[in-house]
Amino acid sequence: AMELLVEKAISSASSPQSPGDALRRVFECISSGIILKGSPGLLDPCEKDPFDTLATMTDQQREDITSSAQFALRLLAFRQIHKVLGMDPLPQMSQRFNIHNNRKRRRDSDGVDGFEAEGKKDKKDYDNF
Repeated sequence: AMELLVEKAISSASSPQSPGDALRRVFECISSGIILKGSPGLLDPCEKDPFDTLATMTDQQREDITSSAQFALRLLAFRQIHKVLGMDPLPQMSQRFNIHNNRKRRRDSDGVDGFEAEGKKDKKDYDNF
């Protein structure tokens, strides 16, 4: 059943995907309710008659798996894939490669940034207009 689910999720993509995108897509399919009762389910392509491969699962098991997939998607969205995979977090990148490191403006030695040194007016100066 798991192989059918993964194959169905990945083959429905319009282009080849990275392993991370494929994992996210599988969780998206599960969290959308594809395995819940009343959904199309996972039909076995090898059987002549329509047969749901998840017929042995209880309703509670189906809901638990769907809920877990939704939680895993939340973790992936907040860059905590290590919790989903059950591993230690990867070490942080060095500051040299950190793109967010250079977002602040440089300050002069007297503590005033360049714009204020050129005579930038405070907000209270504009209130009189």
